[in-house]
Order: sequence, then C-alpha cells, then structure tokens
Amino acid sequence: MHLVQSFVLSCLAATSLALPSNEGTKHQQSKARSAGYSLKEPPLTTPWTDKVGTNPWPEYPRPLLQRSEWKNLNGVWKYESAPSLDALQQPPFGQELAQDVLIPSCLESGLSGIQTDSALYSWFSTSFEVSSSWKGEQAVLNFGAVDYEATVFVNGKKAGFHRGGYFRFALDVTEYLKFDQQNEL
Repeated sequence: MHLVQSFVLSCLAATSLALPSNEGTKHQQSKARSAGYSLKEPPLTTPWTDKVGTNPWPEYPRPLLQRSEWKNLNGVWKYESAPSLDALQQPPFGQELAQDVLIPSCLESGLSGIQTDSALYSWFSTSFEVSSSWKGEQAVLNFGAVDYEATVFVNGKKAGFHRGGYFRFALDVTEYLKFDQQNEL
C-alpha cells in the first residue's frame, strides 16, 4: 500500500542556502541547536551509526556548481507532528516545535532522533542568519530531497511548494530574507 504523506518533510537531505556564483567557495556553517537531540536505538545499526554526529554532510553539497558563499542548514532542526491535514493551514510560525530532529534523515530512522512511522503530516523548523554582504544577490534554498510534499515558508511567508519524493529542488528565497538577524525556515 502506498501511503501519500502530504505536506511532509519527513526526509530532508542536504539543505543549503547559496548565492549563485562560480568563484570559489566560502562556507558558512549554520549553528546547530543540538542540546535536546539524541540518537534513538535503531533496529539495525552499522559501524557508522554513532559517528554521524549533529552536522551530517558538512561538505559543499554540489561541487560541480560552486557558489562564492553558501550556508549549510543541515543539523538539528525542530519537529512536530501536525494533528491533521486541516492543521497544516495554520503553521506554528514563531513557536518552538516540540522535538529535535536531525536533518538530513528520515523520521522512521533512529538517526533522526524521532524514530516514528506514524507521522502523516509534519512541521519542521530551523533558524539561520544571513550576512548583509548577501544584499543585492539572489539567495537560493536547495533541498537535496523531501518526501513527498513540502510547502516551504521563510519568515512566515510562503516561498514555494514541491511535490515528488526524493527529488532535489531549489527555491529563490531572496525576497523573504532578513539580513544580519534570525530567519525562520
């Protein structure tokens, strides 16, 4: 049985924010909030399970498409299961979500810190700062994969929608950013 998970970001992979340029790479690491995150005991482990840490895939996500400046948003995000499809019409902007989740990961895995198979609808949130040196540039939010649908909001405004499991996509979020202060994704 194929279960469609609507508006779920249950598997985010390699999320980054980048300026489109091809001159070198200046990496800005997002500050992960990892205080409440803990690895759950998965039913199947590998020698690498405990070695992932809270900053998975810190390297530049697409080396053939270099950017002059970029920010890695992988790490510990906040997560909360939404009670219904109707509840998704009122995202909890500006509120602390209930649990810590490691991104990228799948909610079903122990690595996520959630390890559930019953989340049909979910909210994910993180915050990040963008330097004023990015003003006047186009800022693109890159998702390595999202399963299955995602409505993306930046600072409470809808920045875009994506449908299709495990496909990468990008959104121009320039108009939604605040510089030298916290942005909510």
